[in-house]
Amino acid sequence: MSLNETVAAIATPLGYSGIGIVRMSGNQSLSIARRIFQPHQEREIDWESSFTIHYGWIINPETKEHIDEVLLTLMRAPKTYTREDIVEINCHGGPVPLRKILNLTLRWGARLAEPGEFTKRAFLNGRIDLTQAESVLDIVQAKTGKSLEAAMNQLEGGLSKKISFLEEEVLNLLSDFEAEIDFAYEDIKFLSPKETKKNLHKILIDINCLLEMNQMDKIYREGIKVVIAGKPNVGKSTLLNALLQRKRAIVTPMPGTTRDTIEEMINIKGFPLQIIDTAGLKKAKNKIDKEALKRTYSKLEEADIILLMLDGSLPLNGEDSWLFKEIKEEGTLAVINKIDLPQRIDKEKIASFFSKEKTIEISAKEEINLQKLTQKVTNLMLKEIIPYSDNRIAVNLRQKKILEKVRKNINRALQGIDKNLPRELISFELREGLKRLGEITGKEVNEEILNNIFSHFCIGK
Repeated sequence: MSLNETVAAIATPLGYSGIGIVRMSGNQSLSIARRIFQPHQEREIDWESSFTIHYGWIINPETKEHIDEVLLTLMRAPKTYTREDIVEINCHGGPVPLRKILNLTLRWGARLAEPGEFTKRAFLNGRIDLTQAESVLDIVQAKTGKSLEAAMNQLEGGLSKKISFLEEEVLNLLSDFEAEIDFAYEDIKFLSPKETKKNLHKILIDINCLLEMNQMDKIYREGIKVVIAGKPNVGKSTLLNALLQRKRAIVTPMPGTTRDTIEEMINIKGFPLQIIDTAGLKKAKNKIDKEALKRTYSKLEEADIILLMLDGSLPLNGEDSWLFKEIKEEGTLAVINKIDLPQRIDKEKIASFFSKEKTIEISAKEEINLQKLTQKVTNLMLKEIIPYSDNRIAVNLRQKKILEKVRKNINRALQGIDKNLPRELISFELREGLKRLGEITGKEVNEEILNNIFSHFCIGK
């Protein structure tokens, strides 16, 4: 990739829509636009002005054919997304006009942009750092309002500020160590080992807090996994349909209708929840039953929250007691279903396994207490799945791996102080930690890492 080249791409999804956009960035953007754009009025356009919109047509300069009626937006460097000259052509959103206009830009000097190249140029030209660049993809892929809020906070520098603070703390300690090495025989007061260890422990606390935020990234990307489990015919699929407000799973009076897992995403209180309906827990009678149970247990292992459904119209039996002991209490809600029917279930026995806060009575068929159920799920989620208050920052897997390496550097520095190792060795660990923090924001990063990050972007962004 060369920043001297002008790039172009379709910036809107291919298909049929009212509006489509072809975007160019680079020092030839304006000259290409002048070749292929014919203004509605004959008056001269001020091509030096920025943030202006002009009405006219895209034409083929060689044949004079009118390709489409468009709005042309001019944005002059450096106050643009990429800090380069940018031209955006708003045309009709059909595949044919979009491709014809894109081909014209390529014919007259641009090349097709790589995936994420516009954002990559914004990073390379210093308009955003690497955490902000990664947040752009998170904004595009946001599943809920909370996901969008976290991505926007990162775009505005939320994570960058925390990393910068850590860099400053590590740099201050490193400077003290370096000064003590260089001026060991001067009458200068340096930090004592006790003070240094105190500061290193504070840095570790901040790193661990950021590492906990990786859980938020997983939640925003994959959703919180909520598994509906229970014996056959307790109403698991009916509950799934009620939560989705559509008939996603087949429901019949026959027990064992669901043989495979069914997964759907819903939004509760701004958080994405992956609701998973499973086959009924029972003794396997054949190979199909065994495979269904195997998949159910696999999902139970992955679950963040389990909704253990019970039939309130029937008395508890040995299988229920087995389920209570088999399924972990942490992250589990006991859901007593079918309260629209006469109740025969032993609620006192259920209370001996599950607290009042973790028990809810509903009717999935009549949609009774579904709001109370979602509130219970929310409370459990906030208490056990998201245990910290600042959920507006999400640390992704790349950032997490780097922070784990930085934590090792800080721990080795602490061990070096305890073992009274030479100051040069401790300085080395701090210097390595500081360098790795720079990898998060992009101060220290190689082309291979950049290519991997931006390869996940769509072309045109």
